[in-house]
Amino acid sequence: MATLAAVNQVGESIVAMLRARRDLMAKANQLGPVPAAVEISQLSLAKLVSGEAPKTGLTLTCFHLGTSDQPPVRPKIPGEPQRPEIALELHYLLASWSPKPEEEQGTLAWALLELSAHQLFDRALLKGDGIWERDETLQVVATPTANEPLAKIWDATGQKLHLSATVVARILRVRRSLEADREVVVASRFGFSDADPLEMEPAS
Repeated sequence: MATLAAVNQVGESIVAMLRARRDLMAKANQLGPVPAAVEISQLSLAKLVSGEAPKTGLTLTCFHLGTSDQPPVRPKIPGEPQRPEIALELHYLLASWSPKPEEEQGTLAWALLELSAHQLFDRALLKGDGIWERDETLQVVATPTANEPLAKIWDATGQKLHLSATVVARILRVRRSLEADREVVVASRFGFSDADPLEMEPAS
């Protein structure tokens, strides 16, 4: 189970894995047409829509965040209250940016190959401290998408069509903390004195 901060960290984890593989393969001279210094980053949908897309590199943009019909996980501790939680699926647009066709195509194909080899993201790949449980896992896979749906996604962003693919991360379970569900404690101030209560009564 994860906290809200994990939602953005899913994309950062995918980017970090691709960067690590890029560096490792560059040292071994195994990247082929992929530039050894290819920039890999997470690009917000707002920036993509505003036209602030890069000229080169590889970007990952979350374009849809939807709920899954997975049932809630039962509390591990007997008697622990069932806390509000949601099961999420994050849909990403993985886009390659380059004026050179061999780099544009090679970079996207390389990224999809790496994702096919690293479909299970566990705590070794998930970034962020204090937001994941130790046994947390996510499945990250490239999804088959026809040309028409991809064209509609790009059209919705206001950008011209670029070489791209869609990737989905599932299932991200986000739960509220126990502290957030506890009722607010209202403190009252009490005064104490050594005075005799009878002496404090008003005279009749």
